[in-house]
Amino acid sequence: MGTGTIRFSVLYLAVLICLLVGLPALEAKEAQTVEIGRLSPKKYGDKPIVVTAKSSSKLPVSIFLNGPASVDNGGKVTIKGAGNMRVFGVQMGNDQFIPAKPAMVTLEVVEASLVIRAEDKKMKEGEKTPELTVTYKGFVNGESVKNLTKPAVTKLVETGRGKMKKYKIVPSGSESMNYSFKYVSGSLEVIRNKKSVFG
Repeated sequence: MGTGTIRFSVLYLAVLICLLVGLPALEAKEAQTVEIGRLSPKKYGDKPIVVTAKSSSKLPVSIFLNGPASVDNGGKVTIKGAGNMRVFGVQMGNDQFIPAKPAMVTLEVVEASLVIRAEDKKMKEGEKTPELTVTYKGFVNGESVKNLTKPAVTKLVETGRGKMKKYKIVPSGSESMNYSFKYVSGSLEVIRNKKSVFG
């Protein structure tokens, strides 16, 4: 092998090494970031909300949830329960940009307020105590007492003595992950028997 051939081989090898060393630089991708729009607290029963998210690369951002809600491809979030949920924005990158670090915000969903009111009752003295019932006001999403973990119970509470004795109907005991409760007491009126003039 001649000197010229050796020089050519060394030159070829040097060019090849330069190309290989420079290849990662040619393939290097740009970084990008993701940002999710601010979310204000919501209440169970509120209408769906739209989560907005954007990337510095202008590429579309996918929204994912961890919690009692669902999200569609347009970022519309439908709340299905009270509690704190985490909202993630994800952008997986392309030929120009590397995947972004996922963005995350917390969405607080408070319980809906449910008013439980004991219904007033009447009875004549000596009769059997009537059934004690309550009404509910504030159910959302077409729900009813069947959607509560536990419905309310009632009890009679006596106040005063003798002719001043009164009876309050006091509701309590409801349980639900999605509702907070306000209880309103009722009254039981006892109609006393009238005594004749002959006793």
